[in-house]
Amino acid sequence: MSVKIAVPVKDESLEIVTRTGRAPFFAIFEFDGNEFKLLGLNENTHAGEHEHGHGHQEEHTADEVEHHHKHVKASRLSGVDYIVVRALGPNMEDALKMEGIKIIKVSKKDGEKAEEVLEKIKEQLK
Repeated sequence: MSVKIAVPVKDESLEIVTRTGRAPFFAIFEFDGNEFKLLGLNENTHAGEHEHGHGHQEEHTADEVEHHHKHVKASRLSGVDYIVVRALGPNMEDALKMEGIKIIKVSKKDGEKAEEVLEKIKEQLK
């Protein structure tokens, strides 16, 4: 059985973006238990919508969670089993959970590129 994993990335370089909700793309991978196959890059519709000032924290409300959930769906993350993140705000976290997506948190020391981070978390995906 294979699983689908999303990773927030900058572009085709597959460099991981720390702030999940602001990542320009989500790299979608399929994992068959042995190897990862890149299925494509999905544009993150939330990334360019509006810029928050540095350090700005959105309120954690049902409306904000629903707003983020719409973007999760628009970014075609439905059907993804896992998302690998460095940082995740509470609204995005709740929106992903609403969609049934399991969250795996990693840090910068786990790697800069999607493939190297995925190799390190392989065991968590089985």
